[in-house]
Amino acid sequence: MFSNVHGAEVAGPPAQKNLTATPTSAPTPEISVDTEKQNPTDQGTLSKPDHPDTVSADKLVFIGDSRTEGLRDAVNDDSVWSCLSSMGYDWMVSTGVPQVEDQIEDNTAVIILMGVNDLYHVNDYISYINAKAAEWGDRGAQTYFVSVGPVQNDPYCSNAEIESFNAAMQANLSGATYIDVYSHLVSEGFSTVDGIHYPDSVSIDIYNYILDHLEEQRSGIWG
Repeated sequence: MFSNVHGAEVAGPPAQKNLTATPTSAPTPEISVDTEKQNPTDQGTLSKPDHPDTVSADKLVFIGDSRTEGLRDAVNDDSVWSCLSSMGYDWMVSTGVPQVEDQIEDNTAVIILMGVNDLYHVNDYISYINAKAAEWGDRGAQTYFVSVGPVQNDPYCSNAEIESFNAAMQANLSGATYIDVYSHLVSEGFSTVDGIHYPDSVSIDIYNYILDHLEEQRSGIWG
């Protein structure tokens, strides 16, 4: 289902501000959605959140799949990254979380971006994330689940299925904050390189949106 499979990564290079992304090449042209809503000046550049107390974590830990790999490569920051192409619930439980769990401590934001590869595991995701959110909360960490983003004519899943998954996650998460990236992308407009993966400009937009919705933390990667 996915190309450009990478090994799981932990940590990255030093943080960078105002980084302009290099457009991602693709074998086929990008497909634009609601392009009349897009403002090119708003995409492709890392931006400090508007509210000084918004980004609060001393450490950001991202756990996800190939879309998260794209996020990692686009922003090139100093977060902790545990992500692998084509993976879903089983990998998250067996590998994705365990390989970074010792990094989760006080003032850590754990940001989970999973589900597009196995939407049928929705109940398992809910149970597992709720249990981990309680456990990590005892360490002083906050847990965030980022909604599955929309696709464009993907043969493996539809936006209707994604919306159903997201609605169930939002309604049933306990102790984890839901970040609605799906609605943001549909509202603002987005593009993909192959129907499912986003170009750097959209990945950076997602990253900025996530940072702007972190809450109740005190410092952060912006210093």
